[in-house]
Amino acid sequence: MKANKYLYSSIFFILLSFFCSAFNPLMGNLFGSITSIILFTGIVNSILLIVSIILSDMALKRRADLSTGALKFAKWMPLIIFIVIMFHLFVTLKMFGIIF
Repeated sequence: MKANKYLYSSIFFILLSFFCSAFNPLMGNLFGSITSIILFTGIVNSILLIVSIILSDMALKRRADLSTGALKFAKWMPLIIFIVIMFHLFVTLKMFGIIF
């Protein structure tokens, strides 16, 4: 059941990455300038997503321990992480005014 813990931890770090997004209005209150918001969120999100990738990889390596539903979800984790990275890139480009 250790693989399930790795998978759930990976999901937790992805959700935490969404919370630390530059799109979050709380980040504007915590940091004054746009550059400090983007610098903080970029560093924190990269660390969170790297940990999430490592944990999902560890879950897939212990494939025999995963339940059937968790195994189906674990196979989709690389695509989900890619979508999260694209979301963070989109938000950063939108904050700089490059898009829209």
